[in-house]
Amino acid sequence: DDASFLKTARPILEMQGAFQVDTAQSVKEAVEKMKKEEYDVVVSDYLMPGKNGLQFLKELRQKGDKIPFVIFTGRGREEVAIKALNLGADGYFNKIGNPETVYCELTHGIRQAVERKTAEMEIWEREERLRAVFGSSPDAITVSDLHGNILDCNEAAWKMLRFSSKEEVIGKSSFDFIAKKD
Repeated sequence: DDASFLKTARPILEMQGAFQVDTAQSVKEAVEKMKKEEYDVVVSDYLMPGKNGLQFLKELRQKGDKIPFVIFTGRGREEVAIKALNLGADGYFNKIGNPETVYCELTHGIRQAVERKTAEMEIWEREERLRAVFGSSPDAITVSDLHGNILDCNEAAWKMLRFSSKEEVIGKSSFDFIAKKD
């Protein structure tokens, strides 16, 4: 909400964090920019003209936007931090204090939020590939717990075991399907 603060913060973040920084002075301006450009993280003040940072975060999450979101504010109230984290913020940093410490913490928080999101996306993509292989394999595949209880199976497995759906197989013991001589 403070143009002079934005003017100062931008070069500090770009220098300290090797980030490319874009700024907006309101939620409305930020939303417009986000429609045209893809960003890795949002760093938002709490108090801004029109809507506050928590309202911005809430709107993004309601739309299903999972972009890492960091609140960077001079308002040190615990209730704001708690609300931010409950709404899905990835960090909450106070901009009051020694500028070197404040920007170092913010830079670290931004990196952590982006790295966490990148790791989550990589895990999701691996899981999707695994699901695709599992579901389309012509070979029978079952997933069992340590006690041999079947937790999941693909279509080839339930058909091979002569069931009409995987729900009929789940919960059964894999040992029931092994020949006694084996």
